[in-house]
Formats: sequence, structure tokens, C-alpha cells
Amino acid sequence: MDTSALRQATREHYEQFPFIEGGPRRVELWRDRLKRDLPDELIKGRLILDVGCGVGEVARSLRLRGAETVCVDLTYSAVSRNRALHPEARPCQADALSLPFAAKTFDHSMSIGVLHHTPDCRRGLAELARVTRPGGRIVVLLYASGTPYHLSYRLTAALRRKIPARSLDQLPGWSIPWLRGAVRGFTGQRLDQQQLQRMIADQFWTPQASFHSVRQVRSWASALGLDILTVRRIPLYSHVFVFRRLNL
Repeated sequence: MDTSALRQATREHYEQFPFIEGGPRRVELWRDRLKRDLPDELIKGRLILDVGCGVGEVARSLRLRGAETVCVDLTYSAVSRNRALHPEARPCQADALSLPFAAKTFDHSMSIGVLHHTPDCRRGLAELARVTRPGGRIVVLLYASGTPYHLSYRLTAALRRKIPARSLDQLPGWSIPWLRGAVRGFTGQRLDQQQLQRMIADQFWTPQASFHSVRQVRSWASALGLDILTVRRIPLYSHVFVFRRLNL
């Protein structure tokens, strides 16, 4: 599938299956998680970009700590829902690989669990670097290669080819309690059936998911003028990278 077709397929998929809404619990979760990466003294009164914002819960966690935010997402459904819930986030519809902002617009930027769904993850990171001011931080969560999730995604490829995503609204009843328990163990949330379908659609039926090693991302960072401050592993699943934009 070429880049434009993959982008269109991804947009259509997430229009039909928006990412889950965690509400106050998810806002609080990311408020705590991001304190180590974007401490209060670095973000109060600063402008932060959230790429792939969904309904804006991660950005809201920063606004509660005094930051100003701009949110972008590929889908109309996410942007409209974000605007209804968090209009102060200034959400807009845009492509992560071609951000509609001038260079060095934002003090910091982030993209949580999104760039690996684009046709070109490296280009997405390059765009974040471009719009972030020198000295600013960039926080990115990426799927990690060689994890149990990576293996399970590969092993379910045949299932995805046989069963279209639209069939997820017909999950067998016996599978619901098991899937709900697995998701709750991972996210700490008890999802209703609709939210559960959205989570499965994101994790296994997404049109694009790429997996990346720390070594690969380090090579990208070096080429893009980014210094890696920390790499934090989320067991079995992903890495959170915290970069600093160098003054190049």
C-alpha cells in the first residue's frame, strides 16, 4: 500500500474506531507519568504541541499543570470530540507527517503512541523536531521491537486478513470478559464493550503499526539534531523517549 493510500486507510479506520476515552482517570495517569519528562518548571506558561491527540486527555494533563497546548489529530471525529470536551486545547485536524506550523513554534512537543501508525515514523519525528524550539523537549511513545506485543501483532496478521475490522462489533460473548480483564490489567481501566472494541481495533486491526529498537531511534535522533535525555521502557510493549532539541 502506498503512502497516500495508507494514510487514507488509517484516517478511515480511526474515524470508525476512535481511540478509547479514559476520562479523569487517564488524565491523572498521564499527569503523573509526564512529570518526570516535562517537570512543572519547564512547562508552566509554555506552549506544547500534542500530535495524535485523540480526545485530548494527555494534553489536558499538561494544562492542569499550567501549560498552554495545541492539539492535532488526523481524524475529524477526534478533533470534534476534543473540541467538545476541551476547547481550550485549540484542537485542529492535521497530518503528523506534514504539520501546519512554522519551524520553532513550540516550546515542547509530544506524540504518545501515534507515530508508529504513520507511513513514516522517522519523518513524523523529524516534523516534531522542526516545530520545536532549540532546547525544547520532545516526548514520544513508540512500539518497541522484539516485545511480546510485537510478536502477537505479527502472529495475528492472518486473522486480520480474514476478519475485517467492522466485524469487531460482533465479538463473541465468551470473549468479552477475558478481553476486558486483559485490558484492565494493562491500562488499569474497565472498558465497556464499545471501548473494548476500540482498543482491539487500535492494537490489532490498525492499518499500520511499526516497531522500533532503541538503536534505530538513536540513529534517527543523531541525524535530526536531537539529544536523547531518557529512554523509559513500558514492559512488554513500548518505549518512551525524551529528546532535547539541539541548537542547530
